[in-house]
Amino acid sequence: MANTKLFYKPAHAIIADCIPYYENGVYHIFYLLDYRLKEEVGTPWFKITTKDFVTFKDHGEMLKRGHKEEYDQYVFTGSVFKTPDGLYHIWYTGHNIDMDPGNYVQAVMHAVSRDLENWTKIPEDTFIAPSSGEYEHRDWRDPYVFFNEQTKEYNMLLTTRMSNGPKLRRGATTLLVSKDFKKWEIKRPFYAPELYYAHECPDLFKMGEWYYHVFSEFSRYHVTRYVMAKSLTGPWLKPRNDKFDGRAYYAAKTVSDGQRRFILGWNPTKEGNVDNGLWQWGGNLVVHELFQNKDGTLRVKMVDEIDNAFAKGQALKFVTRDKKPVDLSHIESLTKVFTAYSEVDNTNTYQLEFKFRYHSKAARIGLLLNTSPEDDTGYGFFVEPHHQRLVFELFPVFPQYSYLSVYLERPISVKEGTLNTLKVIVEDNMAIAYLNDEVALSTRMYNFKSNKVGVLVHGEASVENITFKKIK
Repeated sequence: MANTKLFYKPAHAIIADCIPYYENGVYHIFYLLDYRLKEEVGTPWFKITTKDFVTFKDHGEMLKRGHKEEYDQYVFTGSVFKTPDGLYHIWYTGHNIDMDPGNYVQAVMHAVSRDLENWTKIPEDTFIAPSSGEYEHRDWRDPYVFFNEQTKEYNMLLTTRMSNGPKLRRGATTLLVSKDFKKWEIKRPFYAPELYYAHECPDLFKMGEWYYHVFSEFSRYHVTRYVMAKSLTGPWLKPRNDKFDGRAYYAAKTVSDGQRRFILGWNPTKEGNVDNGLWQWGGNLVVHELFQNKDGTLRVKMVDEIDNAFAKGQALKFVTRDKKPVDLSHIESLTKVFTAYSEVDNTNTYQLEFKFRYHSKAARIGLLLNTSPEDDTGYGFFVEPHHQRLVFELFPVFPQYSYLSVYLERPISVKEGTLNTLKVIVEDNMAIAYLNDEVALSTRMYNFKSNKVGVLVHGEASVENITFKKIK
């Protein structure tokens, strides 16, 4: 894979779950590194730092993999926390595929540091799930630690599964408490809706009067979700749009500098680097900025620093498939789909900004990427007013099973006659769309390569402009 400029990926490896921590103007992004090599067993923690989510400094390995006889052969997700004595703590998941074969025991483990760089493991603080009781012992992971100001106790949220209940819907976020930050007592299920197999990578934050519990659904949709409440004891409400992105964005956690909040997840690669390959574990870092709506629900937009990393754009001119210039200011194409094309500079990283209005007869309006009018191939992000959704897929989709684009769509709220702005970043085989500073949708594009882009209208729409921007 080509070296990326915006969406970080370590050389000769991939980035998986991110554990962000902010201090003194610097975002410390700890992450799980997977070498994707059969002979390399286990995942260590590495770290990068950034001040703008555009440029990154590599700090190397932070937590080494344990030996074959130790719990943390795989060093899985956790959290970073600073206690009042100035000591930094990582509570993390240890997983050993050779220990207790067939049961895959997971352990919660502890490491400390004075400088966020050099970490010492404390094996005596390790604990596993009870051998009997209300929790399954195979899912006991992803500790998220915070200090509860109301109870004056340290709290830990864990990914767990209940011992009883619907077999495939026992996923729960469980609360543990501690007075001394070493010994932890299981309290109760923090959130157990009997909806998902597991709630991975739990996260929690407060914005205004609302608490937000973020988790990644290890189940049907395989996405990062959130629920909201005005108390840590609930009730936890599920908003209409409870996702931050689509299927190609996972294990996301949030971080704040006290003023702004960001969510960091990974965009997965695909097996064989082909469109119809299965989604894999890990890929490239993707960061969105979070905002709160008046009703307390959340929305995402492109990070300003990433947007500002692009130079001033140039307005594109379009031609039809038979090379005739076309005016996009008003398009009415009711009986067949209208398409037009433009050639852009052959660059690895660029942004398209598409401003348009749709009218009552509009069924679909979109941007075509890596498109070929001669071969009738390519991809597209499409706004569908009738369905109130933003969707990514092949265009055209042929044959019907040629692209596993399941769940690459987001609910939207657009109105006839209002100006919409669709921004799309393309970098190597990645693409991320943002609609109206409210919705994000990430994806991959492998099979088709082209420096042509296009516009599609089925129905009636007015295009204000389509701008092409190179990275500075």
